Amino acid sequence: MLADMPGVNEKNVDIDLHGNSLTIKGHRETPVPAGMELIRTEYQPDYRYERQFTMGDTIDREKITAVMKDGVLRLTLPKIKELAPRRIEVKAC
Repeated sequence: MLADMPGVNEKNVDIDLHGNSLTIKGHRETPVPAGMELIRTEYQPDYRYERQFTMGDTIDREKITAVMKDGVLRLTLPKIKELAPRRIEVKAC
């Protein structure tokens, strides 16, 4: 799973898993130098991201990993080995 979060660093990202609910929260701050004020910006100076997903029972919750690079959060949600799809070989009798 990929989540674009421009301007957010890994310290400002929280990922919580409660039951089947996975919540991703992020916060971006754009500090304004002392004695200055913003007149016009391309992005809001303070912005909060929040997304919530419902996960199935096939996800191995102990092996979930998250990596943040260049404003993109990559979550790896591996399936439980026993439930992962597999190919069944057909043999001739």
